[in-house]
Amino acid sequence: MTTTEPNSPLPDLRFDAVDLIGRPGAHRDISRTIAVPESAEPPAAMWIPAGGSIDVVGALESVVEGVYAGGTAATHLVGECSRCLDPLEDDIEIRFDELFTYPEKIPHEMSKEERAEVVILEGDTVDLGPLVYDALVLAVPAAPLCREDCEGLCGQCGARLEDDPDHHHDVIDDRFAALQGLFGTAPAEGAEGEGAGDDGTGRGSTEGDAADETAGER
Repeated sequence: MTTTEPNSPLPDLRFDAVDLIGRPGAHRDISRTIAVPESAEPPAAMWIPAGGSIDVVGALESVVEGVYAGGTAATHLVGECSRCLDPLEDDIEIRFDELFTYPEKIPHEMSKEERAEVVILEGDTVDLGPLVYDALVLAVPAAPLCREDCEGLCGQCGARLEDDPDHHHDVIDDRFAALQGLFGTAPAEGAEGEGAGDDGTGRGSTEGDAADETAGER
């Protein structure tokens, strides 16, 4: 069961329904513009800027099971393109419809899963904050684009590809890059054995001859 949240994301969207409770058929129009509280981290890729507002227009109607709320919420969003990171702005309007059910009207035969979907009317207040907030988050695109064919940024250097259609990087296969490094650090041809004697011992020819003569005298 969903109940009115003590820390509603939009606390200014609570409406008194005392004149509607227990009076099926009673109806009241609602209209309110609220300032959006600043949030440490926007809940979506595009969101309402600091100081922005939401315009809510709708109606509350008393029915046998509780109080029905329906209407629209409109606001202005800002964000950035998910490909090129250019700033974006957009106006959005969402529709909300919900029945705030009296606790005693919930059928006992309802399963646990079904009860979890029911919004409970607590006291005599209809809180549209969570309803409007969730509907706005769901309506915002997960990856907004400045346009469908946006080319985005270069994955290697971050350059804006639309500004340079011929932009590219020469990419060397990692396997060839390793070989290139190997050959680049290998000794030059003919360097092997440089400074070593003819016999490979590392002694010069004079040193080698002297050693041989000494051995002969013995």
